[in-house]
Amino acid sequence: MLSAHRRRQRGISLPELMIGLSIGLIVLTGALSLFASNLRSNTDMLRMTRLNNELRGTMDMVVRDLRRATYWGNAVNGVWYPGIAAVLANPFFSIDTATAGQITYLYDVNGNGTLDGNETFRIVRDASAGRVDLAVLDAAGNVVSTTPVSDADLTNITALTFTPVDRTATTTCLKGGPGPVAPTPPLVHVRQITVSLTGTLRSDATVTRTLTESVRVRNDWIEGSCP
Repeated sequence: MLSAHRRRQRGISLPELMIGLSIGLIVLTGALSLFASNLRSNTDMLRMTRLNNELRGTMDMVVRDLRRATYWGNAVNGVWYPGIAAVLANPFFSIDTATAGQITYLYDVNGNGTLDGNETFRIVRDASAGRVDLAVLDAAGNVVSTTPVSDADLTNITALTFTPVDRTATTTCLKGGPGPVAPTPPLVHVRQITVSLTGTLRSDATVTRTLTESVRVRNDWIEGSCP
C-alpha cells in the first residue's frame, strides 16, 4: 500500500518538465516580442509627433508673415477719386520667388506709407545649417539681420519651396477714357503662395515629414486706375 501511494505522489517526470519549460519560453518570447513591437511603435509615433509639431510651428510663423506681404499704410492714395492730384503706386507690391528656396517681400511696418530701409523681408532655407531664417534687408538688398524660424537643434529642414499663384481680374470703369495710371480699366491681382516644407529629426534622419499650405496674401495688388 505504501509503495502504491508513493508512486501516485512522485510528481512530473523530466520530459514533462522540459516540455513545460519549452512552452513557457515560447509564451514568454511572444510576450516580449509584442512588448518590443509596441514600444517601437510608440517611439516612432512620438518622434513623428515631435517632428510634426516643430514643422507646424515653423509653417505657422512663415504663413503669418506672408499674409502681411505688400501691406501699404497709404493705400488710400493708390485709388483715384475726384479731387486727388495724383494716384500713387504701391511701393510694397513686389513678391519675388525667382530664387529657389526663398521668398522676398515687403510690407509697411510703421504704417507711414513710405518704403523704409527695414521693410524688406526674406524667408530662406539655410542649407548649411538646415534651418529656416527670416532676414531683414536694407534698401540695397543687403541682409541687415537674420532670425532663425526653425530650431536647428531639433530639426533639419531639407526642402522649402514657394509657388506663387496670381489670379488676375479686370475691373470695369463707370466712366470711359484713360485713367491717371495705366492700365485702364485697372487689374486686380489676387495672389496666393503655396508653401511646402520638408524636414527630418536631428536625432533620427529616417523620421521625415512634409507640410504644404496655401497662403492668401491679404493685400491685393491693384494695377492702374479709372478716369
